[in-house]
Amino acid sequence: MGRQILEIKNLKKNYPGAFDLSIDSFSIGSDTTCVLIGPNGSGKSTLIKLINLLEEPDEGQIIFNGADILKSGKEKPLYRKMMAAVFQEPLLYNMSVYNNIILGLNLRKIKIKEKKQVFDYLIEKLHLEKLLLRNPKSLSGGEQQRVSLARSLVLEPELLLLDEPLANIDQLSREGLRKDLFGVLKDMGRSILYVTHDRNEAMMLADYISVINKGKIEQSGSRADVFTKPANEFVAKFVGIESLIEGIVIENKDNVCRVKINGSSIFAVSGFCPGQAVTAAIRPEDVTLYSDETVGPGYGPDSYSKNSSALNLLEGSISAVQDFGFFKKIEVDCGFKLISFVTANSIERMGLMAGKRIKASFKASSVHLFEK
Repeated sequence: MGRQILEIKNLKKNYPGAFDLSIDSFSIGSDTTCVLIGPNGSGKSTLIKLINLLEEPDEGQIIFNGADILKSGKEKPLYRKMMAAVFQEPLLYNMSVYNNIILGLNLRKIKIKEKKQVFDYLIEKLHLEKLLLRNPKSLSGGEQQRVSLARSLVLEPELLLLDEPLANIDQLSREGLRKDLFGVLKDMGRSILYVTHDRNEAMMLADYISVINKGKIEQSGSRADVFTKPANEFVAKFVGIESLIEGIVIENKDNVCRVKINGSSIFAVSGFCPGQAVTAAIRPEDVTLYSDETVGPGYGPDSYSKNSSALNLLEGSISAVQDFGFFKKIEVDCGFKLISFVTANSIERMGLMAGKRIKASFKASSVHLFEK
C-alpha cells in the first residue's frame, strides 16, 4: 500500500455488557481506499470514533502521519483538522446549503477562494447547483447527505472517514448517490476509511478490505483475496460464500489437492498436506450447471491434473430454487450442499426445477481451502 498514513497497534476499548474492541494491527495507505466491513454491532463505528478522537481507547496506539495522536496533548485539535468524517445521519445547521458546505472552511479560517476549484467541482458532481440557497430542512435525506459529503470533501482532508454514509437513504436515492460519491472519491484520490455492512459497496470501492467481527479484525487484504480466499468460516459467509464443505485432504500433487468429502472428492489448488482437515469454500458464481449428458472430456475425479484450470464435475439433484428477480439461486445436493447463481433465461432454457438431476462443475483454482 506504499506509505501508511494511519497505523493502529494493540488498540483496546472495553464496553461493559457489550463487547471489547481489540485491534492488534490495522493500517491505511496513502491515497488508498480501505473499506471496513462487518455486521451491525461489530465495532465499525467505534473504530471510526476512536480514530477521529471522539472517544478515548483504554490502551494502544493510533499513529497518524508518523505521530501517536493519543499522546499529542494540546495538538489533538490540529490532527482532527487533518481529518473529516461523515456519519449515517446528516448533521446540518439552520443556514443555507451554501453556508453549511463552507462551514468547515470558515472554522479553519480558510478563504473560499482558496478552495474554489474543488468547491465548484463538488457542487457539479454532487448535483447541488440548485440547492445552494435552500435550507437543509427542505431537502430529502439523500440531498442532505450530499451536502454533508460536500462539506467534508471541500476540506480535502488527509484522511476521510465515512461511516455508512448511504445506510439511511432509500434505495433509488442511494444508487444515484453511490455512483456520484464513488466517482468523486476516485477522482480526488484521498486516503479513505469507508465503513459499511454492504459487501457490494466494498467490491465497488475498495483498494483494500478489512473484515471486523465482535471487535476484532478477522482478515485484511486486497478485494480479490478477501472475497475469494477467506481466512475462516465467518469471513466466507459474510462475503457471500454459502458452499462451505468440510473434508480431508487425501492427496496433493503439485499443489493440487484431492479432498475427500462424504464419499466423493473434489480438487483444489492449495498447499495443504494429506490428512489435514479443511473447509472448502466455493463462490456461487464459480459453479456452472449443466443439464445435458456430456460436458466435454477430462472432467471428474479421474481427471487428476496439476493444471489449476482442471474442472471438478459432480452430479446431484436440485434441492431448492430461490428467486432473486434477474437471477435465481440454485441449491444442488451432491452429497453436500453446492450453490450456484443462474440467470432466469438459463433456468428456462435448461428446465431447472427442484428434483431435477443436474451436473455441476467448477475449477480447482476456484476452490479455496482453509483449516477446519
